[in-house]
Amino acid sequence: MRYLKLVQGALPALLFAATATAQSKPGISSDQTMRTVTTSAGRTDSVTGVMHTISAGTNARIEIDSGSFVRSVGPFSPGPHAVMILRDGGGEMVYLNPDKKEYMSIKPFEMMQGVRKMMESMGGSMTVDTSVTRVGIDSLGPGPTIDGHPTVTYRLTMAMRMTMSMMGQSNVVETQITQEIQAATDMASFADVNTGPNRFAEFSQLIGMNKDLFDKMAVTRRKMRGFPLRSVKHSTTLANGVTRTAIETIDTRNIKRVTVPDSAFAIPGDYKPIAMPAMPAMPGTAP
Repeated sequence: MRYLKLVQGALPALLFAATATAQSKPGISSDQTMRTVTTSAGRTDSVTGVMHTISAGTNARIEIDSGSFVRSVGPFSPGPHAVMILRDGGGEMVYLNPDKKEYMSIKPFEMMQGVRKMMESMGGSMTVDTSVTRVGIDSLGPGPTIDGHPTVTYRLTMAMRMTMSMMGQSNVVETQITQEIQAATDMASFADVNTGPNRFAEFSQLIGMNKDLFDKMAVTRRKMRGFPLRSVKHSTTLANGVTRTAIETIDTRNIKRVTVPDSAFAIPGDYKPIAMPAMPAMPGTAP
């Protein structure tokens, strides 16, 4: 299940997009502060991270200035100055530890394919109940002025039920999300640098979503105008009788158009690969 959580955590990152081919591309740089408070089984954890992000084409690079980024996975620890590189629209996630000059590569789509094959070989399945899955977005009107930019507030709501069955047992995971987003109306043109086709459709089908549901999600996302400067997401997940709640706040500042060299998304040649712990029928987990 740790692998499924890792893949689920990658979902928001898969929204980076667009296409281009050259030694450098037009892109966007920004500074972000992310605060996450989670509560589960009577325990509350709070994490704050400060990040510098650049994105161009189908790639993104996130450098951590302070705070926790990702916990250790097997023998790999990202360290306090971790870097995450997203390539191919989220098809590959590379974690770098600059202090130890180590890296680990994860391919979420191949990983999820491996999980499905493993489950199917054991008579299991993973499906999304489309009858109760819904997604919608509403405009709440003008929002506050943020960093000198006028904003519009949107409320995004989503509910999803996923069932995983194996060896005669079923595990139902129900998720509800409410997210309020303040988008800068005078920065709508920035969206043309990092919006476009990506691999989220492929991923959604791997976890059991049908094409109609994904198309509905894509249409909903396109209804939002402007560049998001602040997001507050409330989520509740119920699995195995345990309820987990989370509040995630993201503030984005210092947004600039930049020219990004392709080398920003490359793995340094002197970094040592660290293999991710393998699972049966799970290709693509090694660097």
